[in-house]
Amino acid sequence: MTRPDPAHLLSAALRAQAGGSPGTTPQPPPAPPRKRLPVVGVLLFALIVGLLAGSIAGVLTLFPVAI
Repeated sequence: MTRPDPAHLLSAALRAQAGGSPGTTPQPPPAPPRKRLPVVGVLLFALIVGLLAGSIAGVLTLFPVAI
């Protein structure tokens, strides 16, 4: 029996590598990172607007102005 030709070994190895191993499936790409909602910013804005509106209502109640 003769030794296998190196060119045939190389082509067989490249063919096997290109085809992949049987039974394996490629990994799905990772999920993109989720965008978070600006909850803290919205709550802070609502708090500031509420305090501002409450202070204006309090000032108008304590010191009535003839409009």
